[in-house]
Amino acid sequence: MKRLTLVLGWAVAQLPAAETPVPTWSRDIAPVIYENCVPCHRPGQVAPFSLLDYADVAKRARFIARAVKSHYMPPWSPDGPVGAFIGERGLTEEKIALLAAWAAAGAPAGDLAAVPAPPPGPTAGWELGQPDLIVRMPRPYAVPRGPDNVYMVFPMPFSLKDVAPAVLARARIPDSDALAVAAVEIHPGNRRVFHHADVWVDLTGQARKREAAEGGTGYLSFGTPGFPPAIYLGGRVPGITPRFLPDGIAASVLPVEGGDLALQVHYAPTGKPETDQSEIGIYFMREPVKRVLESVFLRSFNLDIPAGAAAFTVEDTLEIPADCMLLSVFPHMHLLGREVQADALLPDGTRRELLTVRHWSFPWQDRYFYKKPVFLPKGTRVHCRWVFDNSDGNKQNPHVPAQPVRFGPNATDEMCEFHLGIVPVNLAEAELFPAAREQKMRQKIDELSPEQRARFNWKEAFER
Repeated sequence: MKRLTLVLGWAVAQLPAAETPVPTWSRDIAPVIYENCVPCHRPGQVAPFSLLDYADVAKRARFIARAVKSHYMPPWSPDGPVGAFIGERGLTEEKIALLAAWAAAGAPAGDLAAVPAPPPGPTAGWELGQPDLIVRMPRPYAVPRGPDNVYMVFPMPFSLKDVAPAVLARARIPDSDALAVAAVEIHPGNRRVFHHADVWVDLTGQARKREAAEGGTGYLSFGTPGFPPAIYLGGRVPGITPRFLPDGIAASVLPVEGGDLALQVHYAPTGKPETDQSEIGIYFMREPVKRVLESVFLRSFNLDIPAGAAAFTVEDTLEIPADCMLLSVFPHMHLLGREVQADALLPDGTRRELLTVRHWSFPWQDRYFYKKPVFLPKGTRVHCRWVFDNSDGNKQNPHVPAQPVRFGPNATDEMCEFHLGIVPVNLAEAELFPAAREQKMRQKIDELSPEQRARFNWKEAFER
Protein backbone atom coordinates (compact mmCIF):
# COMPACT_ATOMS: atom_id res chain seq x y z
CA MET A 1 0.00 0.00 0.00
CA LYS A 2 1.33 3.45 -0.92
CA ARG A 3 2.43 5.74 1.90
CA LEU A 4 1.82 9.51 1.97
CA THR A 5 4.34 12.10 2.96
CA LEU A 6 3.95 15.88 3.35
CA VAL A 7 6.39 18.01 1.36
CA LEU A 8 6.09 21.79 1.75
CA GLY A 9 2.42 21.42 2.64
CA TRP A 10 1.60 19.23 -0.31
CA ALA A 11 0.47 15.62 0.05
CA VAL A 12 2.32 13.51 -2.51
CA ALA A 13 2.50 9.78 -3.11
CA GLN A 14 5.83 8.11 -2.16
CA LEU A 15 6.43 5.22 -4.49
CA PRO A 16 8.10 2.03 -3.28
CA ALA A 17 11.89 1.99 -3.80
CA ALA A 18 12.95 0.19 -6.96
CA GLU A 19 14.23 -3.31 -6.24
CA THR A 20 17.79 -4.18 -7.25
CA PRO A 21 17.63 -6.76 -10.05
CA VAL A 22 18.95 -10.21 -9.25
CA PRO A 23 22.41 -10.57 -10.88
CA THR A 24 22.73 -13.06 -13.71
CA TRP A 25 25.67 -14.80 -15.34
CA SER A 26 25.10 -13.29 -18.77
CA ARG A 27 24.66 -9.67 -17.68
CA ASP A 28 26.71 -9.27 -14.47
CA ILE A 29 28.95 -12.20 -13.56
CA ALA A 30 30.60 -13.30 -16.82
CA PRO A 31 32.40 -9.94 -17.31
CA VAL A 32 33.81 -10.13 -13.75
CA ILE A 33 34.97 -13.73 -14.12
CA TYR A 34 36.45 -13.18 -17.58
CA GLU A 35 38.45 -10.15 -16.50
CA ASN A 36 39.70 -11.38 -13.13
CA CYS A 37 39.72 -15.19 -13.14
CA VAL A 38 39.96 -16.63 -16.66
CA PRO A 39 43.61 -15.65 -17.33
CA CYS A 40 44.54 -18.50 -14.95
CA HIS A 41 41.32 -20.53 -14.80
CA ARG A 42 41.28 -21.92 -18.33
CA PRO A 43 42.58 -25.14 -19.95
CA GLY A 44 46.36 -25.40 -20.02
CA GLN A 45 46.97 -22.71 -17.41
CA VAL A 46 48.14 -22.90 -13.81
CA ALA A 47 44.73 -22.97 -12.05
CA PRO A 48 43.24 -26.40 -11.21
CA PHE A 49 39.89 -25.89 -13.02
CA SER A 50 38.39 -23.82 -15.83
CA LEU A 51 35.90 -20.97 -15.38
CA LEU A 52 35.22 -20.29 -19.05
CA ASP A 53 31.67 -21.68 -19.13
CA TYR A 54 28.54 -20.92 -17.15
CA ALA A 55 28.21 -24.51 -15.90
CA ASP A 56 31.81 -24.50 -14.57
CA VAL A 57 31.22 -21.29 -12.63
CA ALA A 58 27.66 -21.95 -11.44
CA LYS A 59 28.54 -25.19 -9.65
CA ARG A 60 31.27 -23.32 -7.76
CA ALA A 61 29.31 -20.11 -7.11
CA ARG A 62 29.34 -20.32 -3.31
CA PHE A 63 32.98 -21.40 -3.24
CA ILE A 64 33.93 -18.45 -5.46
CA ALA A 65 31.96 -16.05 -3.26
CA ARG A 66 33.84 -17.24 -0.16
CA ALA A 67 37.23 -17.13 -1.92
CA VAL A 68 36.83 -13.52 -3.04
CA LYS A 69 35.33 -12.37 0.26
CA SER A 70 38.42 -13.65 2.11
CA HIS A 71 40.66 -12.04 -0.58
CA TYR A 72 42.27 -15.43 -1.19
CA MET A 73 41.32 -14.84 -4.81
CA PRO A 74 42.25 -13.19 -7.11
CA PRO A 75 45.80 -13.83 -5.88
CA TRP A 76 47.72 -10.63 -5.16
CA SER A 77 50.38 -10.47 -2.44
CA PRO A 78 51.44 -6.79 -2.16
CA ASP A 79 49.72 -4.69 0.50
CA GLY A 80 51.63 -1.60 -0.54
CA PRO A 81 52.35 0.80 -1.99
CA VAL A 82 48.62 0.82 -2.83
CA GLY A 83 47.94 1.45 -6.51
CA ALA A 84 51.63 1.51 -7.45
CA PHE A 85 51.88 -1.66 -9.55
CA ILE A 86 50.81 -2.66 -13.04
CA GLY A 87 48.18 -5.39 -13.24
CA GLU A 88 47.09 -5.26 -9.62
CA ARG A 89 44.62 -8.06 -9.05
CA GLY A 90 41.72 -7.56 -6.72
CA LEU A 91 37.98 -6.99 -6.69
CA THR A 92 36.10 -3.97 -5.44
CA GLU A 93 33.70 -4.46 -2.55
CA GLU A 94 30.84 -3.93 -5.02
CA LYS A 95 32.00 -6.84 -7.20
CA ILE A 96 32.53 -9.05 -4.16
CA ALA A 97 28.97 -8.28 -3.06
CA LEU A 98 27.71 -8.96 -6.59
CA LEU A 99 29.24 -12.45 -6.61
CA ALA A 100 27.79 -13.15 -3.17
CA ALA A 101 24.31 -12.04 -4.26
CA TRP A 102 24.53 -14.19 -7.39
CA ALA A 103 25.50 -17.27 -5.36
CA ALA A 104 22.75 -16.62 -2.81
CA ALA A 105 20.17 -16.37 -5.64
CA GLY A 106 21.13 -19.80 -6.95
CA ALA A 107 23.49 -18.64 -9.72
CA PRO A 108 20.85 -17.71 -12.35
CA ALA A 109 22.06 -17.91 -15.95
CA GLY A 110 20.11 -15.08 -17.59
CA ASP A 111 20.12 -14.93 -21.38
CA LEU A 112 22.96 -17.26 -22.37
CA ALA A 113 22.77 -16.00 -25.93
CA ALA A 114 23.85 -12.56 -24.67
CA VAL A 115 26.97 -13.75 -22.81
CA PRO A 116 30.05 -11.77 -23.95
CA ALA A 117 32.84 -13.68 -25.65
CA PRO A 118 35.59 -14.88 -23.28
CA PRO A 119 39.04 -13.32 -23.69
CA PRO A 120 41.32 -15.10 -26.15
CA GLY A 121 43.83 -17.53 -24.71
CA PRO A 122 47.59 -17.51 -25.24
CA THR A 123 48.85 -18.59 -28.65
CA ALA A 124 50.04 -22.20 -28.67
CA GLY A 125 50.40 -22.10 -24.92
CA TRP A 126 52.64 -19.01 -24.92
CA GLU A 127 51.30 -16.26 -22.68
CA LEU A 128 53.02 -13.51 -24.70
CA GLY A 129 52.09 -14.93 -28.10
CA GLN A 130 54.24 -16.83 -30.58
CA PRO A 131 57.96 -16.27 -29.84
CA ASP A 132 60.49 -15.22 -32.49
CA LEU A 133 62.82 -18.02 -31.37
CA ILE A 134 61.99 -21.24 -29.51
CA VAL A 135 64.82 -23.24 -27.94
CA ARG A 136 63.91 -26.67 -26.58
CA MET A 137 65.73 -29.08 -24.32
CA PRO A 138 67.46 -31.47 -26.78
CA ARG A 139 66.26 -34.58 -24.93
CA PRO A 140 63.60 -35.38 -22.32
CA TYR A 141 64.87 -35.56 -18.76
CA ALA A 142 63.75 -38.37 -16.44
CA VAL A 143 62.96 -36.61 -13.16
CA PRO A 144 63.95 -38.71 -10.11
CA ARG A 145 61.07 -40.03 -8.00
CA GLY A 146 62.38 -38.13 -4.98
CA PRO A 147 62.11 -37.46 -2.12
CA ASP A 148 64.79 -34.78 -2.60
CA ASN A 149 64.32 -31.87 -4.96
CA VAL A 150 66.93 -31.53 -7.70
CA TYR A 151 68.49 -28.58 -9.55
CA MET A 152 69.46 -29.50 -13.10
CA VAL A 153 71.20 -27.43 -15.77
CA PHE A 154 70.50 -28.23 -19.42
CA PRO A 155 72.81 -26.80 -22.14
CA MET A 156 70.64 -25.83 -25.11
CA PRO A 157 72.41 -24.86 -28.36
CA PHE A 158 70.56 -22.19 -30.30
CA SER A 159 70.65 -20.89 -33.84
CA LEU A 160 69.23 -17.72 -35.35
CA LYS A 161 68.90 -19.15 -38.88
CA ASP A 162 65.14 -19.67 -38.54
CA VAL A 163 64.49 -16.10 -37.35
CA ALA A 164 63.30 -13.74 -40.07
CA PRO A 165 66.15 -11.46 -41.23
CA ALA A 166 63.92 -8.40 -40.84
CA VAL A 167 63.34 -9.30 -37.18
CA LEU A 168 67.08 -9.71 -36.56
CA ALA A 169 67.85 -6.43 -38.32
CA ARG A 170 65.40 -4.48 -36.15
CA ALA A 171 66.70 -6.14 -32.96
CA ARG A 172 70.37 -5.49 -33.70
CA ILE A 173 71.86 -2.96 -31.27
CA PRO A 174 73.92 -0.44 -33.33
CA ASP A 175 77.71 -0.78 -33.14
CA SER A 176 77.48 -4.11 -31.31
CA ASP A 177 77.25 -7.85 -31.84
CA ALA A 178 74.15 -8.15 -29.70
CA LEU A 179 70.43 -8.49 -30.30
CA ALA A 180 67.97 -6.74 -28.00
CA VAL A 181 65.60 -9.15 -26.27
CA ALA A 182 62.16 -7.77 -25.45
CA ALA A 183 61.04 -10.69 -23.26
CA VAL A 184 61.77 -14.31 -22.39
CA GLU A 185 59.10 -16.85 -21.50
CA ILE A 186 59.93 -20.26 -20.07
CA HIS A 187 57.39 -22.89 -21.07
CA PRO A 188 57.41 -25.90 -18.69
CA GLY A 189 57.11 -29.28 -20.35
CA ASN A 190 55.71 -30.88 -17.17
CA ARG A 191 54.06 -28.51 -14.70
CA ARG A 192 53.66 -31.30 -12.12
CA VAL A 193 57.40 -31.32 -11.37
CA PHE A 194 58.65 -27.98 -12.77
CA HIS A 195 58.98 -25.59 -9.84
CA HIS A 196 61.08 -22.66 -11.06
CA ALA A 197 63.91 -21.94 -13.49
CA ASP A 198 66.49 -19.45 -14.73
CA VAL A 199 68.08 -19.00 -18.16
CA TRP A 200 71.72 -18.04 -18.74
CA VAL A 201 73.92 -17.61 -21.81
CA ASP A 202 77.13 -19.67 -21.90
CA LEU A 203 79.83 -18.45 -24.30
CA THR A 204 82.55 -20.65 -22.77
CA GLY A 205 81.26 -24.11 -23.70
CA GLN A 206 81.71 -25.20 -20.07
CA ALA A 207 78.07 -26.19 -19.61
CA ARG A 208 78.18 -28.58 -22.55
CA LYS A 209 81.49 -30.06 -21.28
CA ARG A 210 80.03 -30.63 -17.81
CA GLU A 211 77.01 -32.37 -19.29
CA ALA A 212 79.26 -34.64 -21.37
CA ALA A 213 81.45 -35.41 -18.33
CA GLU A 214 78.42 -36.53 -16.34
CA GLY A 215 77.30 -38.72 -19.22
CA GLY A 216 73.64 -37.85 -19.28
CA THR A 217 71.03 -35.24 -19.99
CA GLY A 218 72.02 -32.10 -18.11
CA TYR A 219 74.02 -31.93 -14.89
CA LEU A 220 73.37 -31.20 -11.23
CA SER A 221 74.11 -27.66 -9.99
CA PHE A 222 72.46 -25.63 -7.25
CA GLY A 223 73.02 -21.93 -6.63
CA THR A 224 75.04 -21.05 -9.73
CA PRO A 225 74.63 -22.54 -13.21
CA GLY A 226 78.06 -24.18 -12.79
CA PHE A 227 79.98 -21.81 -15.09
CA PRO A 228 80.61 -18.06 -15.29
CA PRO A 229 77.52 -16.89 -17.20
CA ALA A 230 77.89 -14.16 -19.81
CA ILE A 231 74.26 -13.03 -19.68
CA TYR A 232 71.18 -13.64 -17.53
CA LEU A 233 68.11 -13.85 -19.74
CA GLY A 234 65.27 -14.32 -17.25
CA GLY A 235 63.42 -16.74 -15.03
CA ARG A 236 60.13 -18.29 -14.03
CA VAL A 237 58.71 -18.83 -10.54
CA PRO A 238 55.23 -19.99 -9.42
CA GLY A 239 52.66 -17.31 -10.15
CA ILE A 240 54.85 -15.07 -12.30
CA THR A 241 53.26 -13.04 -15.09
CA PRO A 242 55.42 -12.76 -18.24
CA ARG A 243 55.29 -9.25 -19.68
CA PHE A 244 57.02 -6.84 -22.01
CA LEU A 245 58.86 -3.82 -20.61
CA PRO A 246 58.07 -0.18 -21.46
CA ASP A 247 58.89 1.00 -24.98
CA GLY A 248 62.59 1.22 -25.72
CA ILE A 249 63.74 -0.93 -22.78
CA ALA A 250 65.19 -4.38 -23.50
CA ALA A 251 64.89 -7.18 -20.96
CA SER A 252 68.31 -8.54 -21.95
CA VAL A 253 70.56 -9.17 -24.94
CA LEU A 254 71.56 -12.20 -26.98
CA PRO A 255 74.89 -12.52 -28.86
CA VAL A 256 74.64 -12.62 -32.64
CA GLU A 257 77.29 -15.35 -32.88
CA GLY A 258 75.11 -17.75 -30.89
CA GLY A 259 76.28 -20.04 -28.13
CA ASP A 260 74.35 -22.12 -25.63
CA LEU A 261 71.43 -21.27 -23.42
CA ALA A 262 71.67 -22.94 -20.04
CA LEU A 263 68.29 -23.68 -18.47
CA GLN A 264 68.58 -24.28 -14.73
CA VAL A 265 65.44 -26.00 -13.43
CA HIS A 266 64.33 -26.74 -9.88
CA TYR A 267 62.34 -29.99 -9.98
CA ALA A 268 60.01 -31.05 -7.17
CA PRO A 269 59.51 -34.83 -7.65
CA THR A 270 56.05 -36.38 -7.25
CA GLY A 271 57.18 -39.83 -6.13
CA LYS A 272 56.18 -41.21 -9.53
CA PRO A 273 58.08 -41.57 -12.82
CA GLU A 274 58.00 -38.21 -14.60
CA THR A 275 59.75 -36.65 -17.59
CA ASP A 276 60.22 -33.06 -18.68
CA GLN A 277 61.27 -31.39 -21.91
CA SER A 278 60.80 -27.66 -21.38
CA GLU A 279 61.40 -24.87 -23.86
CA ILE A 280 62.31 -21.20 -23.92
CA GLY A 281 60.58 -18.56 -26.02
CA ILE A 282 62.56 -15.45 -26.97
CA TYR A 283 60.93 -12.25 -28.23
CA PHE A 284 63.16 -9.70 -29.96
CA MET A 285 62.78 -5.93 -29.82
CA ARG A 286 61.03 -4.23 -32.74
CA GLU A 287 61.87 -0.63 -31.80
CA PRO A 288 65.18 1.18 -31.12
CA VAL A 289 66.74 0.32 -27.76
CA LYS A 290 67.25 3.14 -25.28
CA ARG A 291 68.28 1.08 -22.25
CA VAL A 292 68.78 -2.55 -21.18
CA LEU A 293 67.33 -3.73 -17.89
CA GLU A 294 69.91 -4.37 -15.18
CA SER A 295 69.39 -6.13 -11.87
CA VAL A 296 70.80 -5.84 -8.38
CA PHE A 297 69.70 -7.75 -5.33
CA LEU A 298 69.53 -8.10 -1.58
CA ARG A 299 69.63 -11.57 -0.01
CA SER A 300 71.11 -13.87 2.60
CA PHE A 301 72.42 -17.41 2.35
CA ASN A 302 73.14 -17.57 6.07
CA LEU A 303 69.73 -18.82 7.21
CA ASP A 304 69.34 -20.92 10.36
CA ILE A 305 65.70 -20.73 11.52
CA PRO A 306 65.04 -22.42 14.89
CA ALA A 307 62.06 -24.70 15.33
CA GLY A 308 59.16 -22.80 16.91
CA ALA A 309 60.38 -19.33 15.89
CA ALA A 310 57.24 -17.48 14.76
CA ALA A 311 58.98 -14.25 13.68
CA PHE A 312 62.54 -15.04 12.64
CA THR A 313 63.87 -11.89 10.95
CA VAL A 314 66.60 -11.40 8.32
CA GLU A 315 67.72 -8.00 6.98
CA ASP A 316 70.00 -6.75 4.22
CA THR A 317 70.96 -3.36 2.76
CA LEU A 318 72.28 -2.28 -0.65
CA GLU A 319 73.68 1.10 -1.69
CA ILE A 320 72.68 2.22 -5.20
CA PRO A 321 75.92 3.05 -7.12
CA ALA A 322 74.46 5.53 -9.65
CA ASP A 323 71.26 7.36 -10.55
CA CYS A 324 68.71 4.88 -11.87
CA MET A 325 65.03 4.24 -12.46
CA LEU A 326 63.51 1.29 -10.57
CA LEU A 327 61.09 -0.56 -12.84
CA SER A 328 60.33 -3.70 -10.85
CA VAL A 329 60.87 -5.63 -7.64
CA PHE A 330 60.83 -9.37 -7.07
CA PRO A 331 60.80 -10.92 -3.57
CA HIS A 332 61.44 -14.62 -2.97
CA MET A 333 60.97 -16.94 0.01
CA HIS A 334 59.68 -20.47 0.54
CA LEU A 335 56.97 -21.99 2.73
CA LEU A 336 58.07 -20.41 6.03
CA GLY A 337 57.90 -16.91 4.57
CA ARG A 338 55.50 -14.58 6.37
CA GLU A 339 56.33 -10.96 5.54
CA VAL A 340 58.53 -8.83 3.26
CA GLN A 341 59.16 -5.12 3.75
CA ALA A 342 61.44 -3.09 1.46
CA ASP A 343 62.13 0.65 1.62
CA ALA A 344 64.48 3.13 -0.02
CA LEU A 345 66.25 5.74 2.10
CA LEU A 346 67.15 8.56 -0.28
CA PRO A 347 70.25 10.75 0.25
CA ASP A 348 68.03 13.67 1.35
CA GLY A 349 66.64 11.56 4.20
CA THR A 350 63.32 10.76 2.51
CA ARG A 351 62.10 7.21 3.07
CA ARG A 352 60.03 5.60 0.28
CA GLU A 353 58.09 2.37 0.52
CA LEU A 354 59.04 -0.02 -2.29
CA LEU A 355 57.05 -3.12 -1.34
CA THR A 356 55.05 -4.42 1.61
CA VAL A 357 53.76 -8.00 1.79
CA ARG A 358 52.12 -8.89 5.10
CA HIS A 359 50.90 -12.35 4.10
CA TRP A 360 53.47 -14.12 1.93
CA SER A 361 52.08 -16.71 -0.49
CA PHE A 362 54.55 -19.28 -1.77
CA PRO A 363 52.29 -20.44 -4.66
CA TRP A 364 51.83 -16.87 -5.93
CA GLN A 365 55.12 -15.12 -6.50
CA ASP A 366 55.53 -12.44 -9.12
CA ARG A 367 57.78 -9.70 -10.41
CA TYR A 368 55.95 -6.47 -9.61
CA PHE A 369 56.29 -3.63 -12.13
CA TYR A 370 55.60 -0.05 -11.10
CA LYS A 371 53.09 1.98 -13.08
CA LYS A 372 55.50 4.90 -12.73
CA PRO A 373 59.20 4.01 -12.41
CA VAL A 374 60.80 5.08 -9.12
CA PHE A 375 63.84 7.37 -9.33
CA LEU A 376 66.64 6.19 -7.03
CA PRO A 377 69.53 8.68 -6.91
CA LYS A 378 73.11 7.61 -6.32
CA GLY A 379 73.71 6.84 -2.66
CA THR A 380 70.16 5.60 -1.97
CA ARG A 381 70.19 2.78 0.55
CA VAL A 382 67.66 0.03 -0.13
CA HIS A 383 66.73 -1.98 2.96
CA CYS A 384 64.81 -5.26 2.98
CA ARG A 385 63.41 -7.19 5.93
CA TRP A 386 62.15 -10.77 5.63
CA VAL A 387 60.14 -12.51 8.39
CA PHE A 388 59.81 -16.29 8.64
CA ASP A 389 57.32 -18.33 10.68
CA ASN A 390 58.73 -21.72 11.69
CA SER A 391 56.08 -22.43 14.30
CA ASP A 392 53.43 -25.15 14.39
CA GLY A 393 50.89 -22.35 13.88
CA ASN A 394 52.07 -21.84 10.29
CA LYS A 395 49.69 -23.96 8.22
CA GLN A 396 52.21 -23.96 5.34
CA ASN A 397 55.04 -25.32 7.50
CA PRO A 398 56.24 -28.49 5.71
CA HIS A 399 57.54 -29.98 8.96
CA VAL A 400 55.11 -31.31 11.59
CA PRO A 401 56.21 -30.83 14.28
CA ALA A 402 58.40 -27.85 13.39
CA GLN A 403 62.13 -28.49 13.01
CA PRO A 404 65.18 -26.27 12.35
CA VAL A 405 65.35 -25.06 8.76
CA ARG A 406 68.36 -23.71 6.87
CA PHE A 407 69.15 -22.25 3.48
CA GLY A 408 68.98 -24.91 0.78
CA PRO A 409 67.70 -26.10 -2.58
CA ASN A 410 64.45 -27.80 -1.57
CA ALA A 411 61.09 -26.11 -1.20
CA THR A 412 61.20 -27.42 2.38
CA ASP A 413 64.46 -25.47 2.94
CA GLU A 414 64.43 -21.67 2.89
CA MET A 415 65.66 -18.72 0.86
CA CYS A 416 65.31 -14.96 1.07
CA GLU A 417 65.91 -12.66 -1.89
CA PHE A 418 64.82 -9.25 -3.15
CA HIS A 419 65.68 -8.34 -6.74
CA LEU A 420 65.46 -4.86 -8.22
CA GLY A 421 65.01 -4.37 -11.97
CA ILE A 422 66.59 -1.03 -12.85
CA VAL A 423 67.76 1.02 -15.81
CA PRO A 424 70.64 3.50 -15.42
CA VAL A 425 69.89 7.15 -16.04
CA ASN A 426 73.31 7.67 -17.62
CA LEU A 427 74.52 5.03 -20.07
CA ALA A 428 78.15 5.72 -19.13
CA GLU A 429 77.37 4.38 -15.62
CA ALA A 430 75.64 1.18 -16.73
CA GLU A 431 78.66 -1.01 -15.86
CA LEU A 432 78.46 0.06 -12.22
CA PHE A 433 75.44 -2.15 -11.68
CA PRO A 434 76.95 -5.51 -12.74
CA ALA A 435 79.94 -4.59 -10.57
CA ALA A 436 77.64 -3.89 -7.61
CA ARG A 437 75.86 -7.20 -8.20
CA GLU A 438 79.13 -9.15 -8.21
CA GLN A 439 80.36 -7.34 -5.11
CA LYS A 440 77.12 -8.18 -3.27
CA MET A 441 77.40 -11.83 -4.31
CA ARG A 442 80.96 -12.04 -2.99
CA GLN A 443 79.85 -10.42 0.26
CA LYS A 444 77.05 -12.95 0.72
CA ILE A 445 79.32 -15.90 -0.09
CA ASP A 446 81.84 -14.66 2.47
CA GLU A 447 79.11 -15.02 5.12
CA LEU A 448 79.03 -18.78 4.55
CA SER A 449 81.13 -21.40 6.26
CA PRO A 450 83.78 -23.24 4.21
CA GLU A 451 81.54 -26.33 4.27
CA GLN A 452 78.59 -24.37 2.83
CA ARG A 453 80.74 -22.79 0.12
CA ALA A 454 82.09 -26.18 -0.93
CA ARG A 455 78.66 -27.84 -0.86
CA PHE A 456 77.00 -25.27 -3.10
CA ASN A 457 79.94 -24.63 -5.48
CA TRP A 458 79.61 -20.85 -5.04
CA LYS A 459 83.11 -20.04 -6.25
CA GLU A 460 82.18 -21.26 -9.74
CA ALA A 461 80.29 -18.00 -10.21
CA PHE A 462 83.62 -16.14 -10.41
CA GLU A 463 85.99 -18.64 -12.06
CA ARG A 464 86.71 -17.34 -15.55
